[in-house]
Amino acid sequence: MNEWFLYGVLALLPIAAYSGYRLGRKQRKDSKSSGSGLSSNYIKGLNYLLNEQPDKAVDTFIDLLTVDTDTVETHLALGNLFRKRGEVDRAIRLHQNLIARPQLSSDDRNTALYQLGLDYNAVGMYDRAVSLFTELLEDPEHKSESLHQLLNIYQLTKDWDQAAKVAEQLQSSMGEEQSKPLAHFYCELADQKRSEGDIKAALANLKKGLSINPDSVRASILQGDIYLQQKSFKQAIKSYQRILKQDIAFLPEALPKIAEAYNEQHDPKGYKHFLNESLEQNAGVSVLIELSKLIQKEKDDKAAAFLIGHYLQEKPSLKGLHRLIALHIEHAQDSAKPSLQLLDDIVKKLLLRKPRYECQNCGFQTKAIYWQCPSCKEWSSVKPIKGIEGE
Repeated sequence: MNEWFLYGVLALLPIAAYSGYRLGRKQRKDSKSSGSGLSSNYIKGLNYLLNEQPDKAVDTFIDLLTVDTDTVETHLALGNLFRKRGEVDRAIRLHQNLIARPQLSSDDRNTALYQLGLDYNAVGMYDRAVSLFTELLEDPEHKSESLHQLLNIYQLTKDWDQAAKVAEQLQSSMGEEQSKPLAHFYCELADQKRSEGDIKAALANLKKGLSINPDSVRASILQGDIYLQQKSFKQAIKSYQRILKQDIAFLPEALPKIAEAYNEQHDPKGYKHFLNESLEQNAGVSVLIELSKLIQKEKDDKAAAFLIGHYLQEKPSLKGLHRLIALHIEHAQDSAKPSLQLLDDIVKKLLLRKPRYECQNCGFQTKAIYWQCPSCKEWSSVKPIKGIEGE
């Protein structure tokens, strides 16, 4: 017999026996008959248990349980166990049975409603869960946890407008800091409006996001992308430049677009100045590589290689080494070229295998940027990896 079921049924036995005894007494009084104080349903449950039919035994004992102040906690604990085991239909039935009892106190009813909301959420019945959690916002004891459940549901269903409203409520009424997720919700709304062709609304959402969290790199990148698309190159550059103060580690994400904006303005000197300024603020090897390409065009491979070699002496980097090898291969002696090519291939394979980003909260690693960690669901926690294998 499944151990979990055995323990669950054994936990039910004393309460079920008591309930059965009470029911039996009532039946005895009503019929004025004599006999055992235990009800026939209790005996039936025991038979199921003895015949190794724990499913039927549990269902029978659930039906038998009398709901009063002594058994509410048992109902709730059992429902929680059912849900954790994936037996959500049983959990729903148990909690509905509990809520239907008129003698239930207001506090116990709200607790049962919350648990039923968790049941619905577990099986994806989000409309029902939202209805219950919204009702529970009137209960101070369940307001905070209900808001959090609503926030999770709206994020899962990508209802970003409602997610923003709930996050604002958590911040204003519960005093919980929500500026980071709020800014992302407005970025999500901006993305939606942009895909619909409503650029004005998209920019308005980004402005709102930046007002809530001025350090939102994502909002700056999206804003720059929209201005670039609208051929407002100066405004695009201004938006992208904000990344230097917000979180310079994310600058490589915008580098190709920044290069495009400067190129459209026919301003290579401005772009070079921007790259130098970024390097002075420890922007990372991607910026160095981009600057080396400009030096290569202005001067030659040797000057570009010198720039990278000087940098690598202080800050070793696989990406930088890959670029340095590529610059040297063309000018190497024939006897050295195969070795350099082999080394270049090895470094390239290492780079392809290595993750580029890591969640600062749970350690999740990935090659693609995620604004919300797929593992721990934290917003703004996934950052570019630094050091010899990163930037």
